[in-house]
Amino acid sequence: MTHFIEENDLFNANQHGFCSGRSCLSQLLSHYDEILSLLEQGKNADVVYLDFSKAFDKVDLNLALTKVQNLGIGGKVLKWLQSFLTNRYQTVLVDGTPSNPTPVISGGPQGSVLGPLIFLILMGDIDEKVQHSSSRSFADDTRLIKGIEIVEDTQKLQGDLNSVYVWSDDNNMEFNAVKFELLRYGPNTEVKAETHYTSSSNIEIKEYEYVKDLGVLMSNDCKFKHHINNVVINARKTSSWILRTFRTRAATPMLTLWKSLVLPKLEYCSQLWNPWLKCDIQSLEMVQWSFIRKIIHPEKSYWSRLKAFKLYSLERRRERYMIIYTWKILENLVPNINQSDGLRPVFQPRLGRSCFVKARITGTSVALQSIRHNFLSTRGPILFNSLPKELRNLSGCPVLEFKKKLDKFLVFVPDEPSVLGATTNAASNSIKHQINNRQADIGLFT
Repeated sequence: MTHFIEENDLFNANQHGFCSGRSCLSQLLSHYDEILSLLEQGKNADVVYLDFSKAFDKVDLNLALTKVQNLGIGGKVLKWLQSFLTNRYQTVLVDGTPSNPTPVISGGPQGSVLGPLIFLILMGDIDEKVQHSSSRSFADDTRLIKGIEIVEDTQKLQGDLNSVYVWSDDNNMEFNAVKFELLRYGPNTEVKAETHYTSSSNIEIKEYEYVKDLGVLMSNDCKFKHHINNVVINARKTSSWILRTFRTRAATPMLTLWKSLVLPKLEYCSQLWNPWLKCDIQSLEMVQWSFIRKIIHPEKSYWSRLKAFKLYSLERRRERYMIIYTWKILENLVPNINQSDGLRPVFQPRLGRSCFVKARITGTSVALQSIRHNFLSTRGPILFNSLPKELRNLSGCPVLEFKKKLDKFLVFVPDEPSVLGATTNAASNSIKHQINNRQADIGLFT
């Protein structure tokens, strides 16, 4: 069924949940890119986050089966689905005594492979009547975004919200209006002061300075200071718990715990929020240095311990992830950041494959230009283009092969993060600057 739906392009293009090649990251990157694009056009960007109440449990199975049939899936497959999903009963066992069987009238079977697919089919037309805004979803997490210049634009966004509320009623889904959230980006404070949005319960939607979106704190200034501070705090807490709980300071168990429990907190969706300010880079880097300095080893400095433990600095790891994701986009393994104006390859006989780097948009604020320059849409291609031609030309191979060859190359690129007064000889510890600094040793990279 999934193959049939994908081959015929029947999934909602704005849905990133439970879809091959799509993830929280792909959804967040597309969403953030649209925000930046609207701001670069001189508009505000208003984002309304919707919240469904027990979304998976409220799936109307008869409606879902009707939508399955409308996709062109019929015959024995449809009959099998109908037999599997309907006429189900459940009981509750208390102290060995079962309750009377009760028919299950909504919700896909818990833990089944079909559950997520049926839910995506039901949600597939949620934005069918949305005319003026953009809708993006990850499973049931849905948000509407629109560029705002005048008061009438907010009225159009409210109209699109109303159409989603009608869809919810028509599909027997229920919103939790109290949990709706609003983020308003942009400098036009007059429109913000004069307007507001209402929920499905006709309650004014509360505006926030920052909102947790799929695990990342999105702030209305387009920066990720709140998120980075939160990441540092949580990573330090986990590191402290490890050091309190385990007496050993041997390298193997300590590094295993570090990689399993702390690194995921420090790197989740880092391609989106990768910091560029020196203070933020060092704040994150100090979390790793504070941990690995407790490991018993004769090497004393951070740089030498990274080499001894075969670790990358956190800055190097984040840039490595950006390069890999850029390569995936060029290989069509993940959705492009922007479908109409996203990353694209450039081929030259002598230089090989590179990724097109957009020119800075003039007329926007210096702060906005800096944000765009350091976002994956620009930073990713710059880092990718700094690689040797042999790596950039690598195509049609498994992701693991590209990662292995990238790591084999990065072994020769100095990793010298600025921590506790240590200063690299290059302009910064960025892969691009370190490669440029060692360009004379080109034989080192071949």
